[in-house]
Parts: sequence; structure tokens; C-alpha cells
Amino acid sequence: MAFVATLLTGCVHTAGPAADTAYTLAAGFDATHVLAPPPADAASRARDLQAVRLAERTRTPEQAGEAEATSTVDVFLFATVLGPGFTAQQLPLTTAFYSRVYRSALPYLQATKDCWHRERPFEVDATLSPLSRSFASTRLRSAPAPVRAASPPPGDSPCSAPAANLTYSPSYPSGHAMVGAMMAILLADMVPERRAALFERGWDFGEGRVISGVHFPSDVAAGRTLGAVVVALMRQDHRFSADFSAARRELRSLLALPP
Repeated sequence: MAFVATLLTGCVHTAGPAADTAYTLAAGFDATHVLAPPPADAASRARDLQAVRLAERTRTPEQAGEAEATSTVDVFLFATVLGPGFTAQQLPLTTAFYSRVYRSALPYLQATKDCWHRERPFEVDATLSPLSRSFASTRLRSAPAPVRAASPPPGDSPCSAPAANLTYSPSYPSGHAMVGAMMAILLADMVPERRAALFERGWDFGEGRVISGVHFPSDVAAGRTLGAVVVALMRQDHRFSADFSAARRELRSLLALPP
């Protein structure tokens, strides 16, 4: 769970009791059965790695700076679309709502990462030079984890046997892409007037992970899929609906938009 704690530290602003409990997803929902396994054949893995190499060779200073800026995911990075007033201080209900959304989703992200425990691009290709802040966000701890016994998963599981030794959080799926997609979907429902720009911004979170050299494109695609599924299931919780409506009213009022 160290990766979840790291991601949570970056993207959650705690505000009020709404952040304390998780929204309920459908009973028995198993996120590992929603996603396809990461690429397994040599040709697909090679294409995935080549895309990371190309992103590293061609990234501009501006792209690198943006990738580093989004290495700590935060809903208030959407201020580039919603304006400088889009802050935690101005929006306590919105802050609490997104905190609760994050906390509800992250266990499912952890389950999928633990299922396939895919190596990061820079573990596969030591010649890659990942950007520093993005690279730091992948570490589980300052020293390698102790070797643990690996046992096979149940017969009906899509997962592979646990990795024996992890220094970095697993690559598949991308948590940053998942959270970016979730934020884009929800903010676009709150402010449909800016839907296209909000989705573009949310997709930046995933693109930056390939540009920075810490994720494969297939990790990013899977993260977005997982984010969309989790949001759809989360909507079935009546507490979610109430919190979403309150946050929407607050945000639209701040932006001087009609209710």
C-alpha cells in the first residue's frame, strides 16, 4: 500500500467529514477483471518500450516541465482551465468531495497494480533517463523491499504470481492516468461548458507519465479505463450523488455560471 499512500499524499486535500469514508462500489466488483493484462507478446512489449524511448528523445523543455508539474496529481491543477479562483481555500465542498473520490478509488488501483506488478520502463531499459520528480513518485521506499515468497494466484484469477522484490510501484495501470481521467469526467459533468478543455487537461496527467519515462502507453490507457469504470460505479452510491450536487453548485457559483 505504499504507492497508494504516496499518490494520496499528492492528490488529496482533506476537508471535513466527507473525506473520512469511502463511496461504495458494486458488491463483488473486482477491478482485475475489468482490465486486459498488460502486453505479453514480444512485439507488443517492444512497441510499448519504443514509444517511451521516442517520447524521451523528442520531449521539449516545456513538455518536460509540464510532466514534472503533474507528477503530483491534484484536482486544483485544473485551475489552468477553470481559473485562478479554483483553489481548495475557495471550494471546501469540492475539496472534500474529491478527497472522498480519491480515497474510494485507490484500493482498486492498488489491486490492479498488485495483480500484474509490471516493471517500469526504466527497469526494463536502463538507458532511459526518467525525469527526476516523476521518477521519485514511483519509489515504494528508499531501499529495496525484502524478498518475499511468491505464491501462485487462484486458478480463476487473471493475475500473475507476486513479484519477489519491489523497489518501485508497479507500472500497470497508471494511477496518474486513472486519477486524471476521473477528475476530467467529474469536472466536465460539473462544468460542461468547458468539457473539451477539461478532458484535455485530465489526459495530460497520463501523457506526462510517458513523456517523463515512468510509464508505458498501455499503462496510461488502462488507467483511464479503470478511472471511467470506477466513476460509473461510484455514481450508484446516493452519498456520491449528494456530495457531487453540492460540489457542483459550489463550483458553478464560484465561476459565476448558472446553477
